[in-house]
Amino acid sequence: MAGALTKAGRYQIVAELGRGSMGVVYQGFDPVIGRVVAIKTILTEGLSTAEFEEYKTRFQREAQAAGLLNHPNIVTIYDFGEDNGVLYLAMEFLEGKSVQALVEEQNILPVETIIPMYEQVCSALDSAHTHKIVHRDIKPANIMILKSGLVKVMDFGIAKMMSTGMTQAGQILGTPNYMSPEQVRGRPVDGRSDVFSLGVILYELVTGEKPFSGQNITTVIYKIINENPIPPRELDASIHPGLSYVISKALAKNPDERYQSCRELAEDLRNYKNLGGAPPPSATVIVRVPPIQAPPVGAGASPRAQALQPQVRPSVQPPVGAPPMRPMSVQVIPPVKPQPRQTSSTVWLLLVFFLVAGLGGGYYFFRYQQGRLMQESPTPTTPAPAPQQVTTSSPTEGGVPASSESAVPGVTAPETVTPEATSPAQGAVAEFKPEPAQPKETWPAEVVVPTPGPAKPAPAPKFGQLVVTSNLPGARITLDGKSDPGWVTPRTFSDLPAGTHSVVVAKEGYTSVEQSLTIEGGRSSTMAANLTAPSGEINIETSPPGVEVFIDGRSYGPSPVQASLPLGKHTYRLVHPGMDPYESSFELKYDGHMMRRTVNVGGAVVPTGIVEVRTIPPGATVHADGQRVGGTTPTSFRLPAGAHTLTISSSGFRPIQKRVDVPAGGSIAVNETFSRQ
Repeated sequence: MAGALTKAGRYQIVAELGRGSMGVVYQGFDPVIGRVVAIKTILTEGLSTAEFEEYKTRFQREAQAAGLLNHPNIVTIYDFGEDNGVLYLAMEFLEGKSVQALVEEQNILPVETIIPMYEQVCSALDSAHTHKIVHRDIKPANIMILKSGLVKVMDFGIAKMMSTGMTQAGQILGTPNYMSPEQVRGRPVDGRSDVFSLGVILYELVTGEKPFSGQNITTVIYKIINENPIPPRELDASIHPGLSYVISKALAKNPDERYQSCRELAEDLRNYKNLGGAPPPSATVIVRVPPIQAPPVGAGASPRAQALQPQVRPSVQPPVGAPPMRPMSVQVIPPVKPQPRQTSSTVWLLLVFFLVAGLGGGYYFFRYQQGRLMQESPTPTTPAPAPQQVTTSSPTEGGVPASSESAVPGVTAPETVTPEATSPAQGAVAEFKPEPAQPKETWPAEVVVPTPGPAKPAPAPKFGQLVVTSNLPGARITLDGKSDPGWVTPRTFSDLPAGTHSVVVAKEGYTSVEQSLTIEGGRSSTMAANLTAPSGEINIETSPPGVEVFIDGRSYGPSPVQASLPLGKHTYRLVHPGMDPYESSFELKYDGHMMRRTVNVGGAVVPTGIVEVRTIPPGATVHADGQRVGGTTPTSFRLPAGAHTLTISSSGFRPIQKRVDVPAGGSIAVNETFSRQ
C-alpha cells in the first residue's frame, strides 16, 4: 500500500488519529449505518503469503472473541475485515482522554479520581476473565476516560494475537513496563497477569514513578522478574499505608500472593483506609472459599450507576464480637475499628482478676509445701538456736508422758507448728517447747500485681540485601572501596551488614555513578545506575537567526541551536538560500564543557517550515532536492518555504518520491508505507 489509506472495506477514512507499534488508528465513517467509527489497521509488512493467511485467521478468531464481550466499560467491536492486504477492525469511536494523556498532564492523580476509575476498569476485566479472555496489554494508553466520566478499556484480545504473530515480521511490540513476571518469561497467564499490570499503573498514578524503569528492555525485564519496587510509602510518607499495601500486593511476583481477581483489588482499593495495619503480602494467609454470587444493584441507583456498578461481594454478618470476614479467596484482614469502652474495661478487669487469682494460688501452694517440708525434714533451714529441754518417759495413766531430760535439736519455723509428730524409731512422744510463736501469716488484704511491661522486641536482623543494576550490563561495582573481578552488573549482594555503604558503578568510556545507601536488616534495597558517556554542550547563534544548522551532517533546525554532544571534535554547517554555506568546527574537551559560537551571516533569512516524515516500517532515510535531511524515520526537519521533492528510501523496499509544498512558519506531515521490491 504505497498511497495513503482512503477506505477500509465499506468504511471511509476521515482522518488519522494515531500510530503505534501495532498499526494506525483512523477516524472512519460507516455510510451504511451513518455513524462515526474508529478503524484500527494492523501491520502485516514482512509476512509471506502463507504467514499472512495464518495471521489473518488468528486475527479473526481473536477479534471475534473480543467482539463477544458486552460490557459498558469495554470498547465495542463492530466489524472485522481485509482490504487489499490491510487487516482492520471497526470499533466504537471514543471522545475523551487516555490515562496516559492524563499522567503526562498531571503526573500524579488524586486517589478520589483513581478509585472510581479502577472500579470500572476492574469490572470490565473481571467480565473478560469470566469469558477466559486475558487482556495481556493493560497500560495507560489502553484506558480511555470519556467526557461523561465513563471509562473504557480498549484492545481486548489484540495483544495475544500480536505477541504470537507479529514477532515473525520483526516488529517490536514496545517496552514491557506493564507486563507481569510470568508474561515476560513467556509462561501461561491468567487474569492475575492483568492484576499485576493494574498494580504497575496504580503505582505510577500514586507515586509519579514507574516501579520498573530502565534505559532498555533488558533492564526492565530483569527488574520485573527479580526486583521488588520501593514501597510507595517509602517514596512518599504522605501515602496512606493501606494504599501502599494494596499496590504492593497487586505487584507480588508470585501470582498466588496477588489479588486473585480484579474485583478483590477494586474492593481493597475502595477500603484502603481500613488496611493500615495489614501485613506485607509475603506474610499473608490465603483463605479459599467458594465464590458467592453478587447481589443485584439497589433499586434506588440511577440507570448509569447500575450500568457501571462493579460486581461486589455480598455483606455477610459475622457473629457478635467476631472480626469481619471476606467471603472470597483473599487475605483475612479485619478493619481497624475502635471497640466500645465498656467491653474493653470488662476484658481488662477479667484479665486482672484471673492474674491475681493465679498468683494467689501459687503463693498459697508454695507456703503450704514449705510448711510440710519443714515438719518432715530434720534439716534446719535457718541457724539452730540453743538446745531445748525435752522430757521422755514411758506412758503412764491416760497416756500422759512423764518428764525426762534429753538434748535434741530444736526446730525453727516461721509459723506455729503443732507438736504432734512421733518418731516410731524412738518409740516415744517428743514434746516440743518452741520459742514464742510468731504471728501466723495470713493472706494480705491487698495484693500488688506487677503490670507486665511491653514485650521485648525481637533483635533486628543484622544483614540485608542489595541489588545493583545498570543500563549498561557488565559495569564494574566497587563496594565500600573494595572490588572484585566478578562484581559486575547486574549483581545481588546477600548478607550485607546493616548500615550505610558506598557503592560506585563504573564502565570505561562512561561517567561513573556513586551513591551512598543505607541497608536495613532483613530488607532488600536496589541501586539502578544510569551510566552516560561524557558530553558537553554547544550553543550556535546566528545574526540574523533562523538559519538551518547542521552538526556532523545532522540537521538541528533553525538557529539558535543548543545541542548536547560527545566529547571530541565536531563540525557544523550553516545553510540558507541566498548565501554560501558557512562551515567551521569546535572541540568539547571535558565532561560538562559548554561552548558558544555566534556567526553573523548577514542578509535576510528566507522563511522556512517544518516537514515531519513517518514511514511503515520505520528507519528510512530522507533526501530533499537530492540533499540528505534529518535522521531516519520518524524524523522532522526544516526546509525553505516552497515546493520540494522528497526521496524516501529503505533497504529492501521501493523508494518513494513525494512532492511537498512547505508552508512558511508552518508544518506538513508526510506518512508513507513501503512496498516490497
